[in-house]
Amino acid sequence: MNDLPKPIPEMQENSVRDARMTGLPARPVLSWTIAMGLGGLFLGLVGATDSYELPIILRLGLWLGLCAIGGLFGLAIEAALGRFGFQGRSAIAWWLAVTLALAAAMVPVIFLVNSTGSSPQISYLPLFAFNSLAISAALTAMRFVIGTLMSPSRIVDPDAEADLRPDGSPPILGRLPPALQSAQVLALKSEGHYVRVHTSLGEHMILMRLHDAIMETQGINGLQVHRSWWIAREAFSEIDKRSGKWEAIVNAQLRVPISRSFRSAISEAGWC
Repeated sequence: MNDLPKPIPEMQENSVRDARMTGLPARPVLSWTIAMGLGGLFLGLVGATDSYELPIILRLGLWLGLCAIGGLFGLAIEAALGRFGFQGRSAIAWWLAVTLALAAAMVPVIFLVNSTGSSPQISYLPLFAFNSLAISAALTAMRFVIGTLMSPSRIVDPDAEADLRPDGSPPILGRLPPALQSAQVLALKSEGHYVRVHTSLGEHMILMRLHDAIMETQGINGLQVHRSWWIAREAFSEIDKRSGKWEAIVNAQLRVPISRSFRSAISEAGWC
């Protein structure tokens, strides 16, 4: 029934590891909003970074405003990391990358706020940078914890098989709009917290991890060829090696990168 090639032990072990590592915290907008709201209230109430000299209302307004800007930066940074395939990194690497990028983005904002009504204090930049790094680290960690608590447990046993739909089609088709449910699945691409499903009738984004999406392609002969890509054998036509980098040609128009770590599996499956 299941035409998916049996993964070799090393690939299977990597899949389980990646499944645990790629589960970045869910609900980015909501979790950033909660983290920044709580963070702004706390920083305002305690009068962080000598702001206790300001009246409480002004203090709260200042910190909530700064945290709101930080939340917008955080969302943009996460989106950028997702586009560059950073969803395959560990939670610590994700936290570190977001923290550093957020701290760097907030330094000019903090500098401008502290320069209001006076000449810019260039000599204070190292202090601003340190404060920004410390606060960004704490707020990013808070966002991670909140997002993780909102995430459903989606670690899938690699030996488990998703049930076919009543009509015998792969489960993943049930996640697509009705107009695409009769289509042929060509490829899956991980994009941040989402998977883009390429079909013969169009594309659609679904909120899930690539590992889980692959588990729902039961009944389709296919292979994962990259950390961010899975392709169907029926849609695959050839491998282009002319540039020195392997690329799979899918459906005669889609070019999919092939990672070195997946080349042996492709060869063993007889795709090249």
